[in-house]
Amino acid sequence: MFQKNVQWFVDRLVERMVPSVGSLFTSALQRMLILNHAEHHDQLEDQAQQYEAAGKKEIAKLIRAQAQSLSLDKPLPLADQVLSEFGAENPALFEATQTSAPLALTDSTKRRKPRRPTVDADPEAGQGQS
Repeated sequence: MFQKNVQWFVDRLVERMVPSVGSLFTSALQRMLILNHAEHHDQLEDQAQQYEAAGKKEIAKLIRAQAQSLSLDKPLPLADQVLSEFGAENPALFEATQTSAPLALTDSTKRRKPRRPTVDADPEAGQGQS
């Protein structure tokens, strides 16, 4: 009876704690993403101001336009276009990236363990070199 009551209490506690901890975790993650996104925009604006000061107003205008297209919902707005163009130019490579099998290392890329130095069995052999 006591074990059943304890189990019921633990189950209720877990039911209430898991959503709270999950909410806290997702809130912290979302805060981190928003702050990093704002910092990124600030860096882009600083870079645009540097180009403006150097007399390169078209580059500054381009940076600002690209910065406005960035969002948290779609961080790489041009990714679909780049991938489709890459696939059109290199169909064999694009198809290779769509497979689910991981790339395997070839024998030439595998590393071997270094050999341990051998110790002479004769202790006098090493004394003559000093």
